[in-house]
Amino acid sequence: MAVSNDIRIRHYESTVVEYVTKDLGYFISVSGDSTFNSVLRSTLNKQLAIEMDCLAVILDEEQILRAISELSRRRKSVVLFLERHMSHGETSFLVRQIKNAFKNVKIIVLTGETDRRQLVLLHETGADNFIAKPISMNTLIEKIAFTIKPQNKIGQLIEQAKDLVAMGNHEDALKVARQVMELKPGSAAGYLVMGDAYKGMAKRAKAVECYRLASENADMYMEPLKKLAEFYREEGDQEVYLEFLQRLDKLSPLNVERKVEMGEVHVKLGNTDEAEELFETAIAQATREAAKYIDQVTTRIAGIYNESDPAKAETYYRRALEAKGRQLDRADIGTFIHLGINLRRQGRWEEALVEYQRALKVAPDDENIHYNMALAYAEGKRTEQAAQEMQAALEANPRVHERDHVVAYNMGLVFAKSGHLSRAREMLHAALRQAPDYAAALKLLKTLEGR
Repeated sequence: MAVSNDIRIRHYESTVVEYVTKDLGYFISVSGDSTFNSVLRSTLNKQLAIEMDCLAVILDEEQILRAISELSRRRKSVVLFLERHMSHGETSFLVRQIKNAFKNVKIIVLTGETDRRQLVLLHETGADNFIAKPISMNTLIEKIAFTIKPQNKIGQLIEQAKDLVAMGNHEDALKVARQVMELKPGSAAGYLVMGDAYKGMAKRAKAVECYRLASENADMYMEPLKKLAEFYREEGDQEVYLEFLQRLDKLSPLNVERKVEMGEVHVKLGNTDEAEELFETAIAQATREAAKYIDQVTTRIAGIYNESDPAKAETYYRRALEAKGRQLDRADIGTFIHLGINLRRQGRWEEALVEYQRALKVAPDDENIHYNMALAYAEGKRTEQAAQEMQAALEANPRVHERDHVVAYNMGLVFAKSGHLSRAREMLHAALRQAPDYAAALKLLKTLEGR
């Protein structure tokens, strides 16, 4: 078994090496994860001993399309590693954009994502494979090899049949598809390409039967359902077309374009209410995605101005929150807190409290909001209310003072100024456990004990 495994690994290694040396393959990593980039670089340079320049790490997301365009001009094939979450916003939009613009790019999404709906959407928009980090060198090689091309006989035959269909050689494609079915009876992918061949031969009844068999042999396989939906759209059978769109929507509910497509069918069928509901859902979903993107960009700009121009930073923080409208959620708490800190720096502690109160409506049990409210009250010399908010922070998270010695000190200082001396000592001791030489905490504790 170990020997067989070694042979398989060597086969994967050979596939990746040939991709670089013979097929002009190139790798781009769009990731700030230094550990992953190090593993990728070591895999190519050390384990596979590839001496050619074949890897670029891009941290500026604006350079992705430019880099791919340049490599395409050099007739390079590209494997692109993309983080599931990137600062520009939704990765699915970028995946679709790249796949529509370039035919020479395979995309591997780096993810720790547990939401199956998001992964399905990414796959549907064009992601070729996924990697869950952290990853070993051997597993990385295997993932790359399977992304580049099929690694078994059946997969290779299916790719061959697909190529023949694309060239219009439908009869030969059908022969290859039958070979697939001999090797693996009931193969959904085999039925699918067989259906494509029959469709190209204008044998539509046989084509739709193959698509149905493909769907029955793989419940979660979306491609047969897409083929069937397209078939009935071409036939003009709006009701059956809608049925398959609805089945696709259940498998991939985050696809905005499909919801619009379903709404369009309802309009043709005279189902106005159903159409309106779908259109509203599509708009709300698209708005959430756009708002998330705008929020990320404006918050990033605000951070740039935070030190040099607090007033301008405030403007961008407010724009970030306005972009979300009524769709504010816990993800926006950080923006509220940054805006409050910005206002306090400008001496506007009362306005900061207004923003923190807005944040509490979104997350009433968030200890960070209560902590920052306490600091705002303290800056306004309202010591008792400051102490109440610090107590609220401790009730929301009894270990909040253990996360950082400065946090513990600030809590101690607020409690000391409001006369809650026992609580103050507790917080100061916590600060000194984390930073035994912290001078401010030592000085205040000495003062309290002297008193």
